[in-house]
Amino acid sequence: MKILHTMAGGAAGGAEMAYVDLLIAQKQAGMDVIAACRPNAQRVPLLRAVGIPVFEFPFGGVFDFKTRKGLAKLMQDEGVDIVQCWMSRASKLTPKIEGVAKIARLGGYYNLKYYRDVDHFIGNTPDICRWLVDDQGVDINKVTHINNFAELEPVEAPVKKADFDTDDNAFVFLTLARLHPVKGIDTALKAMQKVENAVLWIAGDGPEEKNLKQLADDLNVSDRVKWLGWRTDRAALLDACDAVLFPSRFEPFGGTFAQAWAAKRPLVTTASQGPMQYVTHGTNCLVAGLENYEELASHMLAVMNDKHLARGLAREGYKSYELHFIKKKVLKSYETLYNLLK
Repeated sequence: MKILHTMAGGAAGGAEMAYVDLLIAQKQAGMDVIAACRPNAQRVPLLRAVGIPVFEFPFGGVFDFKTRKGLAKLMQDEGVDIVQCWMSRASKLTPKIEGVAKIARLGGYYNLKYYRDVDHFIGNTPDICRWLVDDQGVDINKVTHINNFAELEPVEAPVKKADFDTDDNAFVFLTLARLHPVKGIDTALKAMQKVENAVLWIAGDGPEEKNLKQLADDLNVSDRVKWLGWRTDRAALLDACDAVLFPSRFEPFGGTFAQAWAAKRPLVTTASQGPMQYVTHGTNCLVAGLENYEELASHMLAVMNDKHLARGLAREGYKSYELHFIKKKVLKSYETLYNLLK
């Protein structure tokens, strides 16, 4: 059985990394997978490094006459059995070919006009699946919930705090996110005003970078905020930090919280949609209200100052990771679904 994964995607982002993670995991598990995506200096080499054939298409707009035709030929030439589309543009531009099951993997609440010829939906949270069935009228038999897995890559090049101009004794909170308004980085910066002894590492890039750096200056926290840019060494960063800060104001899923659990790091998060389907305040994390920087700061201080609390959160978080986000379980769910649809 051959599976084609199609992805348009931006230069970087959570869904884009989940795409790479799943393809590599499926390849390493012995599945016959190929990739179709935009040219990208990060994704394409990672996929090809493990032997995944990558076919590059523009995945453009109205005047893109190449992608749909090219994908149709690719599916026929390669004898594809399953095509899995990631996000709206990929679904729109991936043709429906007789004999090929078309799956749409949804990591958010997308406009279903781009998914009219889809045979089956994968929702990566229970609420996305509920929304598809209850709010969008999709047949429940055409919807399957499969989590993203959060298993981290081996640390090949360890990171030290000194690498980012941080004292070895400093308490470091790590945020992994695009610099976009929905990610709530501004809330984290405001919280940092009240958490005077902490350092915040922000790994990501995006359209709000200039504004956020200016806000850090205005709040007089720039000396304790380190801008790491977009990184592909998540495991190394998680290994080097003391706790994870996840301040999003909107997050359909948000894999960072699960990765924090996988890394056995205490988690401080906000009550965005994705995490709230899995977290329990006071057990596997501390949860602050959306945009409530004062409450966020209070939780950050609690994790910094109470080692017993921090260890307990990390321990229970790892149990939650084992329950929901183990790679082996996720791969088995995909294999089962593919066999049903083939």
